[in-house]
Amino acid sequence: MIRVIGVGSPWGDDQAGWLAAEALRGLFEEDRVEVKTLDRPGPALCEHWQRNDSVVLLDAVRAHGEIGRIHCVEGAAIANLGGASLSSHGFGVAEAVALAAALEVMPRRLCLLGLEVSGSERGADMSAEAERCVPQLTAAARAQVTTWLND
Repeated sequence: MIRVIGVGSPWGDDQAGWLAAEALRGLFEEDRVEVKTLDRPGPALCEHWQRNDSVVLLDAVRAHGEIGRIHCVEGAAIANLGGASLSSHGFGVAEAVALAAALEVMPRRLCLLGLEVSGSERGADMSAEAERCVPQLTAAARAQVTTWLND
């Protein structure tokens, strides 16, 4: 099973992962690709995959790069990003992946696609820059899923 998980929240730029995931719904056979959105799951993130799964995580990130850049990090290397403040969450994706690795519950394949955002405040609307870039994040996720389906 391929699982696409949009991580974030319903506020500001943090909803980028959700919007990209939602745009993928219905594009693939449901028995092969599951799409879900999670509101800042923290350590519970690893409960949403199985060891034999392939998982694409979609998230808004703040890594102090160019707004709109898509970060692509695979496997356990995601855990090394925690100190770099890649996540826009306190206990973010990097920490959840580190926990999954420590508990030996990593999925077979794991890819983080993170959209660099400016980080609009909670309760605020999504910034125009992030909104313009969500289709790029969606396209990157669609390409990753398609590649895995064809492996």
